Amino acid sequence: MKTTINGKRYDSKKCEELAELDHYNNGNYSGTTYIERASDGQLLLHTISNGQDSYLTDAFYAPEGPINWEGYEMNEDQEKRCAELGLIEIVA
Repeated sequence: MKTTINGKRYDSKKCEELAELDHYNNGNYSGTTYIERASDGQLLLHTISNGQDSYLTDAFYAPEGPINWEGYEMNEDQEKRCAELGLIEIVA
């Protein structure tokens, strides 16, 4: 998916995936939202819906304000990368 933000064109296929959050409606999977990072450092949210929830639609946009990372899943490499970027702090 592509979007234009402040005159810059972003392509979700070229962004780095940092985390993901699966959505459910009445217990049924309805799609996933990804936190992605573009090559210029812009954080973007990319939602892919499977059409099971009329309130969840495909979208690719820059969030207004800070991202709420609650509930997002990351593998170890993604955790390490987010910590390197200063986006999260890993607490032992």
